[in-house]
Amino acid sequence: MNKKTLFLITSLALTATVFVGCGNKTNDTDLSSKQEGATNSTEVSNNKTSYPVTFDAFDSEGNIYTQTFNEAPKKVITNNQTSTELLLKLGLKDFIIGTGDLDTPMPEDLKSDYESIPAIANKGDVAKEVVVGSGADLVIGRAASFKDDRYGTIASLNEVGINTYVQLASKMNTDIALDTIIQDVRNVGVIFDVQDKANKLADSLQSTLDYIESKVPKSSERKKVMLIVNYSGESFTAYGANASLQKEMLNILNADNVIEKGGSVSLENIISTNPDHIVYVTANKNAAVDGNAVDKILAEPTLQNVEAIKNNDIISVEYTELMGYGYRTFDCLEKLAQAFYPEVFK
Repeated sequence: MNKKTLFLITSLALTATVFVGCGNKTNDTDLSSKQEGATNSTEVSNNKTSYPVTFDAFDSEGNIYTQTFNEAPKKVITNNQTSTELLLKLGLKDFIIGTGDLDTPMPEDLKSDYESIPAIANKGDVAKEVVVGSGADLVIGRAASFKDDRYGTIASLNEVGINTYVQLASKMNTDIALDTIIQDVRNVGVIFDVQDKANKLADSLQSTLDYIESKVPKSSERKKVMLIVNYSGESFTAYGANASLQKEMLNILNADNVIEKGGSVSLENIISTNPDHIVYVTANKNAAVDGNAVDKILAEPTLQNVEAIKNNDIISVEYTELMGYGYRTFDCLEKLAQAFYPEVFK
């Protein structure tokens, strides 16, 4: 993609300025009681935010850091695609000063806005020094990217006056419900004082979820599903049931992942597990094989007795939809529902 110019570091000198708040660390491996939005300093009336507001951010080790926002952030860095998409969807383009690279193509309705945002890092690049020198007052995105060799730890960012917001659905070592994504949308609406837009989007996501849950057959016979990525015929990978968010998506669809733990799998795994449906996950980094991967799977001679192959039950979805913790997860859920139950979702 001919996307934007590199975000230049004009200065790495640290200042004593505190942009919007600071974080206090606690430790809690269970965020279930902390996933309901702002804590007790939040005052919201008539869909307007009364600052200060506080939220709890968590890292991959389970440490929790209270983030206080004294005003709406003005210079934001996103550390993954779905946080970028959410801010753009809510009309916050002018506040994003940098983002990372894409996992999948940007939706057409957001593409033009995305093209105007500088890239601070490509995949695998260390972005921490750029973040610290950027003047950012917020870094938002997934928990796994808040590390010293990526965008910086939450603690280190807080030390220089940069707040964080961590997507609730990105906490991978616990069961995740899809309503955490909906809560993220509402929380971001509070932080940026765009609650009307955020709540409208959140309500539409809730309606989609309610509709799908009401229509999916609740039979005792559950669908068997395999999630495949980067299929070249000789080697490929499957996402396992240990992926919390995707496990919950399948559970809503009365389905189970036939692979317990993700990793490299073989054609023999497909044969032995005999999935009813195969979900093929596309990504920019796998573009060289994704183009004809589904056709190759369908044509593989050794798989012709597998239920998904016999019935041509392979659906392609984008990585960002399935694995990204964002609002497009609900588009993916709807696609899967239509593929699993075509007689119900016409």
